[in-house]
Amino acid sequence: MRTYNELTEDQQGEAQEVCLINLLQAVVDGNIRFDDESNQDYLQARIEAAVEKSVDNQTPWFAWEYILDACEDDLRSIALADAEDSLYSGPDEHVIAGVVAE
Repeated sequence: MRTYNELTEDQQGEAQEVCLINLLQAVVDGNIRFDDESNQDYLQARIEAAVEKSVDNQTPWFAWEYILDACEDDLRSIALADAEDSLYSGPDEHVIAGVVAE
């Protein structure tokens, strides 16, 4: 298993994008919500406004784009932290149910 720092620059970029896509999907599905009162950044309010804007424009399928327009820096920062906290398998390693099998 490799850490984020052991990946090539291209692999790091890909890992960040995968984490961003997963984060966006969880946000749109309502599986992740942010506590604006504790965080004092109004991220959840900005996300909800972006989703509402996509619905008002009758383009809810573009919610991800509206959210990124409103919160890209915040979400990319979270995705980077997720990518840095992850482990990555090599071509000779297989991950099965959270256990590394070699």
